[in-house]
Amino acid sequence: MFKINIDINSYLELEKIGIGAFNPLEGFMTENDFYSVVNNMRLENGVLFPLPVMLPIKEADIASIKYNEIIKLFYNKIEVGEILPVSIFKPDIYGSRKSLFSTDDINHPGFKLLIESGTIFIGGPIKFYRKVENEYSTYEKSPKEVKNFIKLENMKSVAGFQTRNVPHKAHEHILLSALKEVDGLFVQPLIGKKKSGDFNPHSVMTSYKVLKKSFLPKKRVILGALTTSMRYAGPREAIFHALIRKNYGCTHFLVGRDHAGVGNYYGEYDAQKLCIEFEKELNIKIIRIRGPFYCSKCAKITTDKECQHIKNRIPVSGTNIREDLINKKSISEKFMRKEIVESIKGKEIFIE
Repeated sequence: MFKINIDINSYLELEKIGIGAFNPLEGFMTENDFYSVVNNMRLENGVLFPLPVMLPIKEADIASIKYNEIIKLFYNKIEVGEILPVSIFKPDIYGSRKSLFSTDDINHPGFKLLIESGTIFIGGPIKFYRKVENEYSTYEKSPKEVKNFIKLENMKSVAGFQTRNVPHKAHEHILLSALKEVDGLFVQPLIGKKKSGDFNPHSVMTSYKVLKKSFLPKKRVILGALTTSMRYAGPREAIFHALIRKNYGCTHFLVGRDHAGVGNYYGEYDAQKLCIEFEKELNIKIIRIRGPFYCSKCAKITTDKECQHIKNRIPVSGTNIREDLINKKSISEKFMRKEIVESIKGKEIFIE
């Protein structure tokens, strides 16, 4: 029986498939699945799935692999799962980048992460043996655990919230506004592989712990973590994130401005439009978020639904806040709570 050593990123993807976070996936994608996803946002069987989830292998391993003979998967000399290979392939990632990322730019961070992951992949159904154990494992909850909590608290409606950043006042406004529509929130920051300059996992999870403990209704908020890679795929990734939160028991999903975007690759509300297009098939209610911003006249964070003072609007810019944190500048409490800033102050807070 052949063995393959996998890296931490592949191990995390294996885990997500194994615990049901990536349903309807039952294994790593085959070549046919890959091209079907690229061209149609669907698996070969026609089921909606917008982004590739693949297992890279070394070229030297190919000669030892036999189709339909189980391969054991190891991480750090520990057996963590197995795969039944039905496809070994070298996809045209360069030729697929326009469809996946809406750009031909080879500097797009999502494309760069994908091309760096490998060139040869193996697809087939998996079995998962052992959950990932690291310093963030305590935050990780399985879909079954979240669904059980939702049932225990008798929540009839739960909105999923995706983020990769530390929370500022606009995020807080979004969460509290959502609680006017639903019984509970599942706040699940993504803390897997991200690009250089993004907030690191410690900063994100520490700051959200502070937010939940001191400024959100604790019994109505579930805090988890999603240890998968960012794809920076904008609208397609919004569909991916909605599918994941549906698997965790969410009935609603929050989609804001430039969801899963980066730079100027996508339109501000392209992700919302695509999610609404597939809302029925996703079987999850999309809550569209516009804004929010700080109004100097209203003296608070608000949105264009409530505030008509166009000339008094000040954007709450995550980019500006990130720059201020990098340069150790003070951040106004209009935009971010001092408790949040203090929770990450004096630490390395960004990915190098």
